[in-house]
Amino acid sequence: MSYLVSQMVNTLANKVLRLEKANSDRDYSGGGWYEEIKHAIFLYSDFSAVYKYDSFRSVSGGGLSLPSESSSRNLGRWNVSEEFGRLYLEIIFDDNSQQKLETKDLGPGLQKLGDQVWNRYLIG
Repeated sequence: MSYLVSQMVNTLANKVLRLEKANSDRDYSGGGWYEEIKHAIFLYSDFSAVYKYDSFRSVSGGGLSLPSESSSRNLGRWNVSEEFGRLYLEIIFDDNSQQKLETKDLGPGLQKLGDQVWNRYLIG
């Protein structure tokens, strides 16, 4: 294991990566929509992983509101690999699907995965 891989493994072990987004479109008639999406990736020191996805959406108009919620949870294993000087977080889920995203430590509490910046917290 290279020094860079080892360093990234130490950075990610026992951490949860979180990405949360909220969007809305309200018009003056009282109608509109709201959307909230939350992703969390729990990376344990034994290289097990849990990915959680939660979403809430609501559309309203004419005095009616239609809310919708969904959530999912996937279990798997994680690791860090290096290719041509770039580091990748790899997660293989129990259903054999997988994710491989370039990753960078952006300093205290921030982790870049792919093109997005995630918050990094100690699993408590």
